[in-house]
Amino acid sequence: MQSHSRTAPLPDELIHPPHWLVSLLEWQGDGEVYESAVAIAPGMIPRNLISYDARQVLGCADLYARKHRQRVVFFSDLTRMFTDAGTSWSQLGVDWQSALLELGGGQFPALFLTISERAYLVIASATATTASALAEDARNLEDERELMRTSMATQLDSDWLPYIRTAASAGRLTSA
Repeated sequence: MQSHSRTAPLPDELIHPPHWLVSLLEWQGDGEVYESAVAIAPGMIPRNLISYDARQVLGCADLYARKHRQRVVFFSDLTRMFTDAGTSWSQLGVDWQSALLELGGGQFPALFLTISERAYLVIASATATTASALAEDARNLEDERELMRTSMATQLDSDWLPYIRTAASAGRLTSA
């Protein structure tokens, strides 16, 4: 009897995540671009395997993506949302730093992104400047954030499938 090794097809939500959460790493570049962001697909991460803090961050990303119809959610979007509501991660009892370390620490599929220093600064901005004198700059910053978001979504759509296929064939993916 011959045994046939056959790889099961990957679920659609695994190869085409509805959205990604992008967080920044510490900027260590001294050139124009540096690998300084990480993208994860929140829907791929089994919530029963992660800490309370990580569950809260992923839950917020899921809600934000649905509400704002975003495919790429910057962690700074979530922080901005809380700031605008007059609260913070710490006031909500969430250790966001340990959550991001846990989520991007290699246990779950993630793609590292190479971005420019300007992109890093724009993505990192968790505040919206609304003073009338700076309103034009604020609009330009928001336009730039949206352009980066769109560009990242396109790149992630392109890079995610080969990455996931490689991870699956190497046995690095477990089912949720």
